[in-house]
Amino acid sequence: MTYATSERFAPFDLGDRNFFLLILAAIWAYILAGFAPDIFDHVSGKHVAYALVVHIHAVVFVGWLALLTTQMSLIRAGRADLHRRLGLAGGALIPAMAVLGPWTVLVMAHREFGTPDGDAAFIILPFLNILNFTVVASAGLALRRTPAAHKRLMILATVLISDAGFARWLGGPIAKLTGTGVLPFFVQNYTGTVILIAAMAAWKPIATALIGR
Repeated sequence: MTYATSERFAPFDLGDRNFFLLILAAIWAYILAGFAPDIFDHVSGKHVAYALVVHIHAVVFVGWLALLTTQMSLIRAGRADLHRRLGLAGGALIPAMAVLGPWTVLVMAHREFGTPDGDAAFIILPFLNILNFTVVASAGLALRRTPAAHKRLMILATVLISDAGFARWLGGPIAKLTGTGVLPFFVQNYTGTVILIAAMAAWKPIATALIGR
């Protein structure tokens, strides 16, 4: 039997709002913990210098995360009117990110080729991630009049590009445990993403079983 999203998830649910706030906090933690040391290493000359497109990429992608944070804050403050207006900016960021992601990867791959920073196997991941992000975020934008689906899709889209921070943060330690190979490669890069998606999938059934909501 098929149910509409609005029948499975209430448009307003305080438990949902608090839970997804934790997911957002986890995404910020992944990004900050992963990229702060990486930025320091580049600035200190330990790695190949960033190309200009990397800085543009950083501004746009962090802008998306800041926008998502602002949008969630506006809903919590009861300002759905401002949330809808600001959502137009999100619509413009999606295609910009779809272009900047692959462009940045190719430029840096060219710079790093033949150096210790070069990693040809890694190149496929950003392309997969940005494709997934673009599809899911676009679906979230299309379903903006269905709050329950809209918020889940927008947060899921952001989770799908958060692995870059997680992999830089814990990918190394995980690699020491898993070794090399195709499966270990994906474990090292996508463990954080899988954890967050699993939490999103399990949240409603667990909350319903424990507290009846």
